[in-house]
Amino acid sequence: MTDAEQSITVEDLRRKAIRIKDMTETEVRHLREERGTQLVVAGVAVVCAAVALAYYLGSRRRG
Repeated sequence: MTDAEQSITVEDLRRKAIRIKDMTETEVRHLREERGTQLVVAGVAVVCAAVALAYYLGSRRRG
């Protein structure tokens, strides 16, 4: 029997399913971390914009 003629067993399918599940969980974990980082960066950008706006409005009142 050659490699091409070997039948796939239930155990082979189970191992492949577990490997795919593990890969999926890893990808989801990475996406969550990436999404968290994006939210932090967006928050910092909003705070910077608010500070810049406050500085601009404050400088207009003094001038």
